[in-house]
Amino acid sequence: MKNIYSFLFLLIVSLSANAQCVPDTSITHNDPGIYPDSITGLPHAYVGIAYNTDIQLKVLQDTMYLGLPATVDSINVTGVTGMPSGFAYSCSPPNCSFPGGSDACVLLYGAAPTVGMIGNYPITVHMTIYGKVFGVPQTLQQDNSAYSIVIENNVGIGNVNSTVFSVSQNLPNPSSSSTRIPVTVPRNGMAHLTISNLIGRVVYSHDVLVTKGANYIPFTTSELNPGIYLYSVSFGNAVQTRRMIVTEN
Repeated sequence: MKNIYSFLFLLIVSLSANAQCVPDTSITHNDPGIYPDSITGLPHAYVGIAYNTDIQLKVLQDTMYLGLPATVDSINVTGVTGMPSGFAYSCSPPNCSFPGGSDACVLLYGAAPTVGMIGNYPITVHMTIYGKVFGVPQTLQQDNSAYSIVIENNVGIGNVNSTVFSVSQNLPNPSSSSTRIPVTVPRNGMAHLTISNLIGRVVYSHDVLVTKGANYIPFTTSELNPGIYLYSVSFGNAVQTRRMIVTEN
């Protein structure tokens, strides 16, 4: 039986390695940047459970270089350092070169097979921005985005009817009046919902009682101005963040 579980674990990791993220085209060109930001952070990983999360990029097209107007040809991801052993990354587009004005993403994937890997792993996404100033090619900027991958034990998570903590896309999305946020938890408890705008200002914060299994957290979006928001749900030491769009009534 142990060999069967080991095979299934390796199969899940292999499938993750062949997966690719899908660029989020819902981010408007008025909001270029990297999502989630380093303050929001990445979802936690758990021992024995395949990890799969993505970083979204909306590549800017025009910028300033040494006080001069410049156009961005591409942002190239040149590496991701500091990841736990057995973790890797892939890009969409696969060459990790993202043209100016485009949508792109970086997938982080892997697994921690033993409790010896529990800990906090600071990682850095290294990027180089290429462009032109008055038509002359330039390296506009070397940029590093810092995150952390936290690996926790799966006690009370993976061993409870295979139920893990997860937060899914809100429904409907976009929303003009009200929406529901699907949340799955391994046990009864208190979750915390935080909603912030893209510059990190918290616009809503509330504790929600959830029960083991699938839950739906309701939220009235008509209270917010139209735009793109990040919603984070925390449960215990774990937190997951997704993006939602609010439209006019």
